[in-house]
Amino acid sequence: MLTPEDTLRLNVLIATCVAIRVDVYKLVVVGLTPDQKEQTITLNPTADSGKTIQAAQKLLVSKVLGSMGGYPSYLKRWSRMGQVGSTNLKSLLKIGNIEAVVAVANSQNLDDEVLDLVWWCATNTDQQAEIGRFLLTRDFVVKHTVGKQIADYLLEFLPFTDDTTQLIDTANLLLQGDLISQQARDRLWKQGQRKTAFLVGFIERMAGNLPNNNNTIALDTNSKELDYVNSEQGQIMLQTIAHILKKINQEHVLYRTLEVLGSCLSHPMIQPLADIQHCQHQAQTVAKQLGLEDEKIKARLLLASASEQLAVSTISAHSLAGSAIRKKLANVLTPIQDALKLLTTP
Repeated sequence: MLTPEDTLRLNVLIATCVAIRVDVYKLVVVGLTPDQKEQTITLNPTADSGKTIQAAQKLLVSKVLGSMGGYPSYLKRWSRMGQVGSTNLKSLLKIGNIEAVVAVANSQNLDDEVLDLVWWCATNTDQQAEIGRFLLTRDFVVKHTVGKQIADYLLEFLPFTDDTTQLIDTANLLLQGDLISQQARDRLWKQGQRKTAFLVGFIERMAGNLPNNNNTIALDTNSKELDYVNSEQGQIMLQTIAHILKKINQEHVLYRTLEVLGSCLSHPMIQPLADIQHCQHQAQTVAKQLGLEDEKIKARLLLASASEQLAVSTISAHSLAGSAIRKKLANVLTPIQDALKLLTTP
């Protein structure tokens, strides 16, 4: 239940603010006025604090959206599907519900006018990093001043992120444009030598523009098939992938690395296959058809067939994790690593 005083103050907040967020831990409701000033209300629970928060959010929803049942269930289903219409985006940012903020952040109708309010509503919530990642998938956000604010937050939040997919995605997103400084990029690359999820973000986002910190040089080539492989950036890419595979202990790092490998070495006569022996046979066959029996050509063609298909069924069937991935998939990883070593040797 809400006290009469809290009810009155919440009604004033609704009338005077363009966005509202609720801190469920501190029992605080904060409103943002049109001139970017914050107004804070500390709720006075008469009983259970959780019920007080629910009552406050119910009041916000009923006054702003005219719905007595709380946050509309159809919007919760659509939150991450980008199907929230443009007519009620601003209203959703006044009901103090984080799912509504997620819905707006992921809406296809998000624009500059609403972006500032979305990020303000996300601040100090459990979903702030998730919302930040949603927002940085939009080109206009990357170019907006808010984009750099989001990037700064995600960069600071990285040490507290345990989920590997989120680490990869965050690194990938941070490397867009000039969201972060060159010093921050260098630091992220250096950290990636130990935490390889960051390197996956680099090879996904920056193929052709990877850092050259080891004075890597292009190799001589007398075959068009090896032009990319022997280029400076090709060598850095393959060396980086070799480093990632050497330390593999997480399935999503492996899946996404194999996808990058197959993509950057793609060949019109090579198809991704689910069996490494079939990949090897395909490479041999295509090399013969091309009249190119050089071992480096065969290695390059083998790597062109790489994809997550080579690993996903084995990992799923055996519920593999950690070093067990390397052991169980040695028959897959060894030929790939041997091919990478051959292609990066002068």
